[in-house]
Amino acid sequence: MVGIRVRICYINDTTKKKSFIVAISSSKTMLALPQKNTVMHTVLITVAICFAYVLTGKLSLLLAIPPGYASAIFPPAGIAVTAAFIAGRRSIPGVLLGSFLLNVWIGYESTHSISLLGCTAALWIACSSVIQACAGGWLLRKIVNYPAAFDNLRDVVAFQLLSPVICLISATLSVSALVFLGMVQQSSFMLSWLMWWVGDTLGLLILLPLTMVAAGRPRALWRKRATTVAVPMLFAFSVLVVLYVNVSRWEQAESLVEFRLLSQRIADSIQARLDEQESLLEQTHGFFAGTDDITAEEFQHFSKQALKRFSMIRAIEWAPRVESSRRIQFEAQQQARIPGFQIRDRNNGNQLQPAQPSAEYYPITYIEPYPGNEAAMGFNILSTPNRAEALSKAIRTGRSVATPPLHLLQAPNSPFGFLLLHAIKGSRSGDGIVLTIIRADQFMEKLLPSDKEQLYIRLIDVGTQQVVYSTFPDTGKSAIWQQKLIYGQREFLLATSPSASYLAQHRGWQSAAVLAASILATSLLGAFLMLGTGYAARVEALVEEKIAELTESTEKLTGLYELSPLGIALADMDGRYLEFNESFQRITGYSEQELKQLNHSELTPEKYRQSDQLQLEQLRMHGRYGPYEKEYVGKDGQWVPVSLNGLLIHGKNGEQYIWSIVEDISERKSVEEALRASEERWKFALEGAGDGVWDWNLQTGEILFSRQEMTVIGYPGEDAQSITLAQWILHQHPQDQALRQAAVEAHLCGQAPVYQCEYRVRTRDGRWKWILARGMLVSRTDDGLPLRMIGTHADIDERQRMQRKEVMRSNVMEMLARGARLKEILDVLIAMLEAEDDGLIYATFNHDEEGKYALAGTCLPLLWYPKQPEVAMPAQNRADQDDASATPVEGVELCRSELIVSDRNTVEGILVSFHKQSGGRASADAQLQQQAAKLIGVAIQHKRIEEQLLLANSVYMASSEAIMVVDAANRIVAVNPAFETITGYAATDVLGRDPKLMRSPQQTLGFYREVWQAILETGVWHGELWNQRKDGRSYPANMHISSINDEDGLVLRRIAIFTDITDKKIAEEQINHLAHYDLLTNLPNRVLYADRLSLSLAVARRNSALVGLLYVDLDEFKPVNDSFGHAVGDMLLKQASQRMLACVRESDTVARIGGDEFVVILPAVQSVQDVQQVGEKLRLALVNPFLIDEHRLNISASIGGAIYPEHGEDEEHLMQHADHAMYIAKKAGRNRVHIFRQPESDV
Repeated sequence: MVGIRVRICYINDTTKKKSFIVAISSSKTMLALPQKNTVMHTVLITVAICFAYVLTGKLSLLLAIPPGYASAIFPPAGIAVTAAFIAGRRSIPGVLLGSFLLNVWIGYESTHSISLLGCTAALWIACSSVIQACAGGWLLRKIVNYPAAFDNLRDVVAFQLLSPVICLISATLSVSALVFLGMVQQSSFMLSWLMWWVGDTLGLLILLPLTMVAAGRPRALWRKRATTVAVPMLFAFSVLVVLYVNVSRWEQAESLVEFRLLSQRIADSIQARLDEQESLLEQTHGFFAGTDDITAEEFQHFSKQALKRFSMIRAIEWAPRVESSRRIQFEAQQQARIPGFQIRDRNNGNQLQPAQPSAEYYPITYIEPYPGNEAAMGFNILSTPNRAEALSKAIRTGRSVATPPLHLLQAPNSPFGFLLLHAIKGSRSGDGIVLTIIRADQFMEKLLPSDKEQLYIRLIDVGTQQVVYSTFPDTGKSAIWQQKLIYGQREFLLATSPSASYLAQHRGWQSAAVLAASILATSLLGAFLMLGTGYAARVEALVEEKIAELTESTEKLTGLYELSPLGIALADMDGRYLEFNESFQRITGYSEQELKQLNHSELTPEKYRQSDQLQLEQLRMHGRYGPYEKEYVGKDGQWVPVSLNGLLIHGKNGEQYIWSIVEDISERKSVEEALRASEERWKFALEGAGDGVWDWNLQTGEILFSRQEMTVIGYPGEDAQSITLAQWILHQHPQDQALRQAAVEAHLCGQAPVYQCEYRVRTRDGRWKWILARGMLVSRTDDGLPLRMIGTHADIDERQRMQRKEVMRSNVMEMLARGARLKEILDVLIAMLEAEDDGLIYATFNHDEEGKYALAGTCLPLLWYPKQPEVAMPAQNRADQDDASATPVEGVELCRSELIVSDRNTVEGILVSFHKQSGGRASADAQLQQQAAKLIGVAIQHKRIEEQLLLANSVYMASSEAIMVVDAANRIVAVNPAFETITGYAATDVLGRDPKLMRSPQQTLGFYREVWQAILETGVWHGELWNQRKDGRSYPANMHISSINDEDGLVLRRIAIFTDITDKKIAEEQINHLAHYDLLTNLPNRVLYADRLSLSLAVARRNSALVGLLYVDLDEFKPVNDSFGHAVGDMLLKQASQRMLACVRESDTVARIGGDEFVVILPAVQSVQDVQQVGEKLRLALVNPFLIDEHRLNISASIGGAIYPEHGEDEEHLMQHADHAMYIAKKAGRNRVHIFRQPESDV
């Protein structure tokens, strides 16, 4: 299969191995494009985009991670989207061509071929890339606009967030296509999709800034960013790539530790098995040395034992030394054991032939096992140079010697094998060679561990440099680990490399993480650089703009200084006036020359001197003073009230000045005086609206409450009172005190224009009441400290309690929706109730078996029964007085109780509140407690409904009857397991489909129309019908269909319940067969005969036709039955029945009505002669001898016949006449056929 650029997607190459191909790049090549919209301009755009796409795609392979070649970035995706962002639709040809060429190129390098499948995949990926580029360019233009400066946080963040969304397109379309084409396994879809998406996303994040530097607009800004954005990004990315390469090398070295251990273990195992073979030959040497003239049977017995231990040995052989003078005698001796035995050599064509004359021979004489090794029998080891050389060395050294790699005689076309030879000298069986044979491939396969898939193995004979065994997919691939092995004084080299499977399993995450982090860091660096450079550009423009604005502002300030209604004055630290405007002169009444001669203190009355000194100290410490109210002495001697704000100004030489703004507040003071006069009036106005008024002296802590205020805070009927702040705090709920204090401080500090807070206060009856406090600071002391606050309290108790009831209801509904247990709901409700007042505790009680109330919702050790009328239980639930006396618990006192009632006014229990301490003032919130009791009742009812639904679902799932639910459109919405068992359809096969798929061809359309008519008219249908299983087999079913309607009578669902009645039908058929057929002959019995005769006569009457009837009685049957037994008699009846059936038509009926009596119904005969002819056929068939259990039996038949309507118009007369005719035939000598005649009937 042709490879294709399938970032992190599986591709099967020509070696059928799976690999990963990923395109990645870290560089960018795109030039600023001409602006003229010409053909040449379009060509240049296409060529530039195509070249950049292919180049960066190929360079991306430099960052691939072996063995899968998966990378975390695909730069061409960024180039394509940016090109579409810049050039719009003109970029489409370049992206399409570049993507297509890149994928074809990578596919060709992978398989060295170009196929139609590969080109199809490449074209699909190219189209996906175009769609993604166009969508991304359009989306960026829509959100960011173009030309884009990316100089603000909104645009940069929008680009960062849009990039992952844009790159969903190509990943989804391309990977789906590759799965469809079979180039990616379906199991790898998610991994392939994820890596594709990540690569495109990171490529877009990195390449868009770089591409914009090369070709983006505004060109002036992006050209400057070549050094401030592009160069830092490329430098940072290069440094991080170097780091990634080093981490990859370290990661690869770490992954090979286990590989080296595995390779060493395999080498040790192979060397041990090779050494065992030499030990085996030494044992064989001892066997020959200690045994007289070893026979073939003895060698076979010894070798079998050895082969059981060393299963990797193909054969053990014995080759005695045979001198030339003994050759004929030796061959004759062996031919007695193996006919045709000869000493043979191998010629130049590798064919075996009789051995040429020689001084000596070493022919293979004994072989174990013999089957499969017959070709080696008689082979002279000296006939081939490599075998002869090894034999000579074995004799010379007295040690085991291995041959070079060679093709075995037993398997000349198989891989290489080895002979291990050991010389036998001075034995009683004579000199010779004992040798073992191994095939390299079989030997290695048996020795390699179960995890051999983890590495590639190559075994090389050092002497010949011949590769005798290899699992390397590429013969030219070098090994990572190797070790020398010794076998029979011969040296071998074992070389290994990790397989793709090993590398995939041991691939670390560090390098991928470093690369992904590097790319992400570079993209973030680009974002920050774009923001920074954009900000710098904006600052430059802003500085120029601000200079112009400053000039304009200076002119405006000069105008304001001159025209301001406020007095503005500049004085030195000694109070001498240096500069001032006309408004300041108007306030003081002095001229310009006069003011310059005056000092600040000269305008200030004596009583303000000390305050002025304090303001001056504040100015020196904090750089400003005020607002500060005082009075000036005017030129006319009148005191002018003013408000002062001052600012400390430093000159260029360090000198200090006081810049003061002076406001004439004469008019405001007059207004304040008027306000004080009307203060009482607005108090009464507020109280008339229902709000209480309070007046708080912040310095003394005294608070004055109006009469209406006392009513608002829960003390109706009491007169206005004055209390201290400490006393008022004791009336406030502990949980609200910090909140109220924070609101007061916020107002006093100027953070809030009005003091406003909602909190609870204790009423006279001990309950907590919600109020809304609002107020304002109306005056300060002379030194600026808060002095007096005036405000109102509004009654918001009802509103707050409604809100809390709603919160309580919402919490319970939410817990019920997520399936919380009843105990959890009770705990939450009680916790909410107790949070309202920490002086109360709550408990719930439910019925016990005796109708009493037992504690359910808390851990208090008590049992309580109410006595108060307002909370009394119904008579049947009221406890005895003796039981109630057992309720008190030390330190706990009853407060209030509420019935817990569920559906249909069923009393479930009671919710009770208690004082934590006897004599406590706390009072339970009746409405909230009632709400909690109602919600507990709702929760109990809900849990009951849940249990009923669970029970119904259990019945639904466990039912042996199939259940199918359809919607109003007749689409299946649910089926139970029994449905799947009966029909063979899984739920996923039928959900959403029409039940028509189960229709059987055995039912007519008219039948289904009748069923639907009944359902539409009555809503139900019940009956039997034929359905069809998934495998196409039909089966009978007993079905009940009912409809479920909504409140408007419209169909919501229809439910079909049915069972497979196949067994029932089979049983009915069997019963019917037993009722109508003879058990012995399987012919119709008397009942079925009567039905068929009646039917035949009815048809004959309607068609004016004839019906023949033959009555057959077997002659001499009773003697046969008595002589040979009932078993033979039964067999005779069966054969007689078969002979009679062979003589009639399929439309005729042969029935057995007695022991040896039969009748034959012949409908639609033409004449009496037809009946006579059939009777003769029956007689002749029955007169032939019967052979039963080697008995030759002879019987005959007396047959009487009658015809309708001539001999009878009903069944009774016709049967009587045929019977009568049979008796006449029997009396006439048997073995006859007689047709009834009318006079006979008269007789």
